[in-house]
Amino acid sequence: MRKLAALTIAIAALGLATAQAMAGATPGKTYGWVVGFMPPTSADTAVAPDGSTITMKGNGSLTTSPDSSATGGGTYVKSNGGSGTWTVTGLDSFVSYGPGSVDSANGGEAKLSVSLSNGQTGVLTIVCIAPGSSPPPSKMEGIQLILGSGVSDEYTKQDGGNTVFLRTS
Repeated sequence: MRKLAALTIAIAALGLATAQAMAGATPGKTYGWVVGFMPPTSADTAVAPDGSTITMKGNGSLTTSPDSSATGGGTYVKSNGGSGTWTVTGLDSFVSYGPGSVDSANGGEAKLSVSLSNGQTGVLTIVCIAPGSSPPPSKMEGIQLILGSGVSDEYTKQDGGNTVFLRTS
């Protein structure tokens, strides 16, 4: 009976540890994020398979926890017409790549639910490869935006810019 109880506790602990490791971030941590980080007037660009682009800049914050959240927004310009503002409506996920070698900079990947001022909604992925952090080899600095309105609104290739996550707590 004791072995069964010990095994049950061990499996539960392993499941909890695995879930936390999969989340990639310590629960309850807060990060500021910036799209178009350096120089201060810059922006990040992503490219759709048809060659159209979206250029975005903005900032906000996110908190990892069982009740995770994100805020913020910015501006965008589409090469195939249209520009406006975008607003973060939620945090889908955040994976930390660890602290960088620069004060409070943190590498990571956030998936944010966003709403554009033209009525479109989608998921913005922000990837920061902070010097000194440990990202997977396949990751590149930049953004991706999937709006779900056909191939011309699936900006899946990063094409320049700088992003950052700054750990604030």
